[in-house]
Amino acid sequence: MKPHIAIIGAGLAGLTLARELSGIADIALFEKARGLGGRMSTRRNASHQWDHGAQFFTARSHTFNSFLTPFISEGTVVEWQPNITTLSLDKTPFKRPWFEPHYVAAPAMNSLLKAMAGDLNIHLSTRVEHLVANDKGWQLLDDQQQLLGEFDWVISSAPLPQTQALLPAAILGDTLARYQMLPCYALLLAVDDTDLPHWDAAKVNDSQLSWISFNHRLPGRNRAAGTVVAHSTAAWAQAHLEDDQETVKQQLIARFCALTGVSTAAITSAQLHRWRYALSAEVAEPDQAFVLNESARLAACGDWCLGGRVEAAFSSAYQLACAVREEIAANA
Repeated sequence: MKPHIAIIGAGLAGLTLARELSGIADIALFEKARGLGGRMSTRRNASHQWDHGAQFFTARSHTFNSFLTPFISEGTVVEWQPNITTLSLDKTPFKRPWFEPHYVAAPAMNSLLKAMAGDLNIHLSTRVEHLVANDKGWQLLDDQQQLLGEFDWVISSAPLPQTQALLPAAILGDTLARYQMLPCYALLLAVDDTDLPHWDAAKVNDSQLSWISFNHRLPGRNRAAGTVVAHSTAAWAQAHLEDDQETVKQQLIARFCALTGVSTAAITSAQLHRWRYALSAEVAEPDQAFVLNESARLAACGDWCLGGRVEAAFSSAYQLACAVREEIAANA
C-alpha cells in the first residue's frame, strides 16, 4: 500500500515534492491561499497584472535546467533579455550586464506553477493549523479544528515561521532555528508605458528600494497595460513593518519617482503588498538543503534552506524528495 503524504504549501517547493513523490505515494497538497504560487504568485485587476514576488529566476544546476526544458519547449518558461540599469540618487545610471540566462514564466509567473499542478490533489483556501500524532501517523486539522485527513508523512514547504509554528519543536528540536526569513514591501503601480524610462528593470543602490521592474515588458505580458513592481530592501521593510501602510506606500512612491523621474501625476493606481516572509537570510551551512526526521516522518523544505532564489526552492524540494523516496523504499 502506498503511504499517504500531506504536503503543506503549493508553491514551487510543494509542487516539486508532489511531482517527484506522486509515483510512490498518495499525495495531498494543502494551500492556505486561493491560488498557486507563493512568492511566484501574480496579482491582477481588470486590465493590469503584477508579478509582485519573484521577478525572474536563473538555472545554475543540471537538475533544474533539465526540469525547465519541457516548460521552455512549450513556451511556459521564456528567457528574459531586458535592458537593465543600476540606479542611485547621487550617481549617473549605468547599464548592468547579465552573464547568465534569466527566465520568467509566461504569461505570468504563476503560469509555471499552474503547468506543474496538472492533476495533483490540491486543496486551496485550506489552512492547516494543527498536527496531532496517533498510532497511524498524523492527523491534520484546519483552523476550524476540522479533520483534513490522516497521513503517514507530513512535509511543510510553507514559509519558515509558518513551518516553525506547525511542526512539533519537541520532535525537530532546534533544527529550524538556524534559518531566518526577512520581509519585503512590493509597490505595485499602474503607469502608462510612455511615461516610463527606456530601460526595463533596475537594481537600486543606497535606497529604500532595491529593485524596480516594468512588469508589462516581461515576455508574454500585455505591453499596453503599463505596470511597475518596486521592491524595498529587507532592512527598510524590517524597520517599517508595522508602520501605517498608507504612509509606507507614499514613502516608496516618492522614492520611486525620485529615482526614475516619473511624475506622481502619471501614476494611475498604487497598491502595497507586505511580504512578511519574502527573503531568505544567508545560511551558515548552505549544504543543509532540507530538514528531515525519518522516525517521526516529518520534514520541511523551501528556498529558506538554501539562501533564497527560485532555484533554491526547487533544489531543496528535489533533494528532500530523493531522501523521502529512499526512506520509503527502505521500509517497504
